Amino acid sequence: MSMIEVVAPGMLTTIQDLGRTGYRSSGVGPGGAMDALSHRVANLLVGNSDDAAALEITLLGPRLAFPAGAWVAITGAAVGAVVVTADGQSTPVPAGHPIWAPDGATLACGQCAPHGCRSTLAVAGGLDAPLILGGRGTDLRSGFGGWQGRALLGGDRIPVAASRRKPPADRHRVVVLPQTASPELAPLPAGSPAHSVASPPIRVLRGPEFDAFPAASREALFTGTFTVTPDSDRSGCRISGEALSPSTMTLSEVVVAGTIQVPPSGQPIVLAADHPVTGGYPRIAVVATIDLPRIGQAPPGASLRFVEIGLDEAQRLLRARERTLRIFTLGLEHLR
Repeated sequence: MSMIEVVAPGMLTTIQDLGRTGYRSSGVGPGGAMDALSHRVANLLVGNSDDAAALEITLLGPRLAFPAGAWVAITGAAVGAVVVTADGQSTPVPAGHPIWAPDGATLACGQCAPHGCRSTLAVAGGLDAPLILGGRGTDLRSGFGGWQGRALLGGDRIPVAASRRKPPADRHRVVVLPQTASPELAPLPAGSPAHSVASPPIRVLRGPEFDAFPAASREALFTGTFTVTPDSDRSGCRISGEALSPSTMTLSEVVVAGTIQVPPSGQPIVLAADHPVTGGYPRIAVVATIDLPRIGQAPPGASLRFVEIGLDEAQRLLRARERTLRIFTLGLEHLR
């Protein structure tokens, strides 16, 4: 079985897939990739099913060794990756393409680009982490799944399942294939650093307690600008701005990824992949599924704005993206 050796782990590198289903009643949330779109595209590029286990890189990437070589693809935020072959030759890795990392090569990832904070690194065959409760992803809050329930550490050796994609004729040189995804399959910029042009607002639907907020708070959600704070993590994207004041508190209710809760401080929390299954703060809005990858890519300091859309529009946008993904998948299958 092929292996990946972790030479240096980066800031926070975990094994993720598209999450677990069917265990909310037992208190186990779905988890999964923070940027599911980039995760799916990376897997498709290397010939995997879109839900195969891959590496999620946060802010600063790892350095990985490939003793037996592997096809890889990196999507999401750019990380300035470089493949160094056994004879010392360095080749920059273009994002969004299938790349052969030769036998004995090392792949070194740098810092994520300013407009994003997470990358997906998929390996042909998929990472062969143990299957627990129907998923292979890491649940950091509960300490299970992925690789020993934790972020990767130097010295870890991660098994890779057998791949349908054959190695190139010359296993000892870097190969970059031309296949890549269309711009429609890359998440829009998550937010805007102070020095950049503003990115489009995050699209949201009204939450169950929207009407429990005073008119001034409802207006502030859609007219104000919020800043992602450094204490954001895989459980929630914490944002600061004009305080939103709910008129009442609620009992603990079901929440999903993208739920925007407002605690007593008035500073919203956008729940993310590792969110709890219930929450007791009023839910003023819910991020449309089409824009969840943008929340997963929002780096500390980014400015976020929100705009309201209806359920019909949210579903139309999601169907259109799924059609684009299907066309992309069929195109890759045809090329193989």
